[in-house]
Amino acid sequence: MLNDIALTKHFKLREFQCRCCKTVKLSPELVQKLQALRTAWGNPIVLTSGYRCPAHNAAVGGAKNSRHMHGKAADVRVLSSEQHKFAELAGACGFSRVILYKSKSVVHLDV
Repeated sequence: MLNDIALTKHFKLREFQCRCCKTVKLSPELVQKLQALRTAWGNPIVLTSGYRCPAHNAAVGGAKNSRHMHGKAADVRVLSSEQHKFAELAGACGFSRVILYKSKSVVHLDV
């Protein structure tokens, strides 16, 4: 499988690849903080979006200079009822921005 390379105990490179072209740009800081958050959370973290190439970012309505296009952001699936607790842990793990999308059950994290 393409990009099936373990980066940490809980994350593989393929989880961060662009959904349309399978390209990956990834900040080591993002992976490190996600692993710390996974440990603190004590439950699996499912990425819904990692790196986005410019075409994919535009197709999903991403910001013009989205941190996803630089490998510095990830969106993860978190039930809306658990998002505040998750966001507190994310802040404690050093993420520079945490955005809750309750209606989508997604939390955006960036470094």
